[in-house]
Amino acid sequence: MATNNRKSMVFIDASNLLGGWWTYCKANEFVTEDAITKKLQLTKKIDYSKLLKETTKDTDFIRGYFYDAVNEPIDHKKQGFFDKLRSLEVTVVTKKLRHKDVQCKHCKKVDMSVPYQKGVDVALVTEVMGLGFEKAYEVAIIISGDNDFVDAINFIKTKGLKVYVVSFINSLGEDVMRCADRVIQLDKIFDKITL
Repeated sequence: MATNNRKSMVFIDASNLLGGWWTYCKANEFVTEDAITKKLQLTKKIDYSKLLKETTKDTDFIRGYFYDAVNEPIDHKKQGFFDKLRSLEVTVVTKKLRHKDVQCKHCKKVDMSVPYQKGVDVALVTEVMGLGFEKAYEVAIIISGDNDFVDAINFIKTKGLKVYVVSFINSLGEDVMRCADRVIQLDKIFDKITL
């Protein structure tokens, strides 16, 4: 139950959140190795319902937004995950995952294709600023420690709105930490937001 009437919206940068999650889990040995594929698997997973509850507990949560880059078409497992987010009042915003060929330094042949995201941060900033102008929220809760959001955060604050930044310390930029009205370190609430 909210303790005051400040309306909040949550903006989740999937890449930053999941990168921080992996780093934290590996550092704290919450990983196992698959016996067949030898790939690392996390033993702790994010419970997005709990994440939203913990990060908005002193506000009235209105809606969330989840920004991600995906391969197209979206596979069944990922679509199921997105449907779960939608059931939590979270709008899913996707951009097509792009790939860049990487050449071998010695023979100049294409060695591999490396995925990268394009447009995800811009989509998040556009939504934060647009909804801020409309006064759709009083508190923007940005789940990302990316310093790229500093200018948008500072601008939104000039409109009288509050900005909370939520991140693992391993992916929390110093500049974004300094400009936020409040910082919630996921390291400190880890046990409260896991499945």
